[in-house]
Amino acid sequence: MGDYAIRMQFDIAADRDTVRRAISTEDGIRAWWSKRTDGPSDDQLRVSFPDVPQPFEFTVARNRDDDVDWVTGGFPPWWAGTTISWTLSDNPDAPGTRLLFSHGGYDADNTVIPIVTPAWAFIVQRLKGYSETGTPQPFFDI
Repeated sequence: MGDYAIRMQFDIAADRDTVRRAISTEDGIRAWWSKRTDGPSDDQLRVSFPDVPQPFEFTVARNRDDDVDWVTGGFPPWWAGTTISWTLSDNPDAPGTRLLFSHGGYDADNTVIPIVTPAWAFIVQRLKGYSETGTPQPFFDI
C-alpha cells in the first residue's frame, strides 16, 4: 500500500455526537451514504451500491469519540487495504463540528483517485446535510 491520501475538511453545523452517530451507526450511514448498509456490527461494515456485484467490506479499526477508522477488506480490489478516517473536533470558527476526512493508503499513481476524490466530496456533503438537518439524504438511495 502507498502513502497517498485523499484529504478534506468539512465544517458541520451539528454537535460532535450527532456527526459521530452518523458515521458509526447503521442508521446513520444509511441516511447519507447507502440505504443498503449492514453494520457496523462485530466491527464489520458492508455497504452495497447499484450495479456492484457485492458489498464494499470494511473493518472498523477504531471507534472512539473523536476518531473512527474503517479499513477496506478485499472488495473492492482498488480500495483493498486503504483506510477511511473520520476525525471530529470542535469547529474553532463557528458552532458545530470540524470533520477531517481522509481516505489513505493509495499508491500515488492509482487510477481510481481522480474518480474517488470528487465522489467523496459529494458523499460527505450528504453526511453534512444529514447531520445538520436530521433528514436522510443517502447518496445511493437504492
